[in-house]
Amino acid sequence: MVARASRDELAKAMGAVLFSKLQVTDVSKLFEAVGASADWGAVAQYTRQAIRSTHAAATLSTLYVKNLAVLDGVLEPQMFLAGDRLSTADLVCHVALSAVFASFDDEHKWALCNVSRWFDMVQHMVLELEPPSALGCDLIPFNYEAPEILPVVSSLRPLVGAAGPTGADGAAAAVPAPPPTASAPVDAPTEKAQKKEKKEKPKKEKPTAPPVAAEAGQSDISKLDIRVGLIISVECHPDAEKLFVEKVDVGEEAPRTVVSGLVEYMPAEALLNRRAVLLCNLKPANMRGVTSQAMVLAASKEDGESRTVELLSPPDGVPVGERVLFEGHPGEPLAPNVIAKKKVFEAVAPLLATNQDRVAVYDGVPFMTTGGPCTVATLAGGNIK
Repeated sequence: MVARASRDELAKAMGAVLFSKLQVTDVSKLFEAVGASADWGAVAQYTRQAIRSTHAAATLSTLYVKNLAVLDGVLEPQMFLAGDRLSTADLVCHVALSAVFASFDDEHKWALCNVSRWFDMVQHMVLELEPPSALGCDLIPFNYEAPEILPVVSSLRPLVGAAGPTGADGAAAAVPAPPPTASAPVDAPTEKAQKKEKKEKPKKEKPTAPPVAAEAGQSDISKLDIRVGLIISVECHPDAEKLFVEKVDVGEEAPRTVVSGLVEYMPAEALLNRRAVLLCNLKPANMRGVTSQAMVLAASKEDGESRTVELLSPPDGVPVGERVLFEGHPGEPLAPNVIAKKKVFEAVAPLLATNQDRVAVYDGVPFMTTGGPCTVATLAGGNIK
């Protein structure tokens, strides 16, 4: 039997699965009873950084298990997170954990049996409260036939390891893989084919440097090299408590180092394995001893003394390294030294925003990829930089 967590420990675990830093006022609001109708706007706000991809959730299964074990102990003697009544905390955590339970195998669900019982109960209650379809409150199936011996949390293995997703019996788990990029191999070649490929395969071309001279009449936005990237590691800056240091794959031979001031607005877990939109032809800058080679683009909005920040997100399936384009603004990106000398980004920045549909735009023109426009989770009318 796990020792029951305190309210502060529960709030910390909830913040971890929400990928958000909860303040004291947030906790008080979350534990308010739902009543006859739910505040779905508040639910959307608190879950804006939550993981919605089952594959990403499976990748972070160890993180989720650690924090769900806290919730499991809290829920052992009670029905809901706040005690004997449905609260906003139940709705928020249910939405944030939908992708997690969709990725969990039976072993994970039974090892966290109290959380599983709570989730299954809440997901049926939620349907009666008519949640917005955008929150993705689809029913997750559960196997009610309990094993003879219940698994324990300490026995759980990561759902995604070095060899990919695995289930409790070592077989492949039913977790959808991310869409393959054009460079990803589909089938393993034979030894003979590998030798042949080694001889015939051309050398990998290095990305060509952007042209120095701008085209006649070229707009400022087309001079910027904005790309889709994947954040593959996140660390705290060794000498600056408000900065993260990330390694980001932007489709080149090696990942770029990026320093960003996001510590106050989201935990490192909200960035790891996250697809993002980056400005890649800024001049490298020394950020407290670490050279930053690009800038992660995010939208922000202030409400009184509080400020909300959300990363721009490309559509699922868009290849890493793809350049973001703007209709009616043709042209190739310029070299970083030209961008700095001409102050191109400074001229563009006031026209970067999110519209009422949460789409990232430049002067009303969407940030466009082959899979559609780049968006943010909740911030309409935010500023982008």
